[in-house]
Amino acid sequence: MNSELFLVVGVVLGMLFTELTGISPGGLIVPGYIALFWNQPARIALTAAIAIATMFAIKFLSRWMLLFGRRRYALFLLVGFTIRAGAQLILPSLFPALGGLEAVGWLVPGIIASDIDKQGAPKTFLALGAVAALVRLVDLVVL
Repeated sequence: MNSELFLVVGVVLGMLFTELTGISPGGLIVPGYIALFWNQPARIALTAAIAIATMFAIKFLSRWMLLFGRRRYALFLLVGFTIRAGAQLILPSLFPALGGLEAVGWLVPGIIASDIDKQGAPKTFLALGAVAALVRLVDLVVL
C-alpha cells in the first residue's frame, strides 16, 4: 500500500475508532503515519518521547500564558516542531550509534501531545497503537 493509502485508511479507521470509543488515537492523521513507520520502532519511540516532552513544555508555558483553543493547539504544533528539530540536531552528536534517527513527521509529535493533554498518555498511546495496528492489518489482509 502506498503512503497516501496508509494516511487515508488511518483517517477512516481513526474516525471510526473515535466515534465508537470516544477516545482519539492521537489525531486523525497520526495512526496512518505511525502505521507507515511500523517497522521502525525507534522512530516511533522517539516520536512518543517528543510528544511527551511537548506536553510538559506546554503545561509549563501555560503557567504564564493564557492558552486555549486554536492558540493552544498551534503552540502544541510549534513546540513539537521545535523539540523535534532540536532532537534532530543534537541526538546524532550525543549518540552516534543512533545514526540519523528522526521522529515520524514534523507535526505528528505536537498532534499527539495535544491529545495526551486532553485525555492522558495511556489512553492516547493505547488508542494510537490499536488503530495503527488495524491500518497495518488492512494493508496485509485487504490491500
